[in-house]
Amino acid sequence: MKYYSNEAVTRCLTENPSIDVIRMAYQELYRGGAAIQARSRIGVPAAKFSTMAAIITSLGIAAVKMYTTINSHFKFHVALYSIEDGRLLAVIEADALTRFRTAATTVLAASYLARPNATTLGIFGSGIQATAHAELLLSTLAIEEVHITGVGNEAELARKLRDRHGVRVAVSDAPTAAGCDIVVLATRATSPVIKGEWLGEGSFVAGIGSTRPDCRELDDGSIERAAEIVVDWKEQTLREAGDLLLLPEGCLEKKRVVDLSSVIGEDRRRRADCKDIVVYKAVGMALQDAAVASLVYQKASATYST
Repeated sequence: MKYYSNEAVTRCLTENPSIDVIRMAYQELYRGGAAIQARSRIGVPAAKFSTMAAIITSLGIAAVKMYTTINSHFKFHVALYSIEDGRLLAVIEADALTRFRTAATTVLAASYLARPNATTLGIFGSGIQATAHAELLLSTLAIEEVHITGVGNEAELARKLRDRHGVRVAVSDAPTAAGCDIVVLATRATSPVIKGEWLGEGSFVAGIGSTRPDCRELDDGSIERAAEIVVDWKEQTLREAGDLLLLPEGCLEKKRVVDLSSVIGEDRRRRADCKDIVVYKAVGMALQDAAVASLVYQKASATYST
């Protein structure tokens, strides 16, 4: 059994291979070759402990993600098993893995659900996930202009993105950021930070910051304007996402809600002239962790060991 630290994980992960292995995992799920166990939580006043799991047949692995939440801080690990002989292959420190797989899945979703001629990116937030999403989107898509809004270190993030990617980056107000072709909500807000009336025609909106039933980033109008709502996994997202659970009664029932695995499995992509709005809502799932953990194991096992 091998152990890989966050530092080892970071050295192993690059953009395209991670996106590709997550794509493959979703295709496997669509074909029936993968199985997922939804998140389960237990807790006492001082701490919470969460687990979720997945099997991916083509990769020959099963994975359990486990993490603690103490004083609003998370500590993640993934245990990776062989489904050929049952061996525990590795325990992987998964803080970096979680950050990367979340951004990689959003970029994967954008490759199908954003218009292929999208050139502007709006970012709500300036923390770890906002940074990871901005970096990965700029590294993989033809983004020319970025607008960042938030209440933190957005000026510093703007400077870093300008220096690294050579694109136009501005600290902007919320309506300007929301009017971009691709909009990423990566905040810890408990109430909406965006209004549906701000969204531009044909936009792709990814809500990834709010992952609790009592929190939301999207207002009612954003959902009402969406022609389609794509979720990372209906079984879990529809139970955990306040962005969907806190809607007025009957609002969600009027909407087409589909799994990302269906979009990928059917290779459904938006046209450049689309004017409808698509919302992608994610809370994170073990399939993504299992896929990226398998990639880390394959790339690192020859180099790093306990």
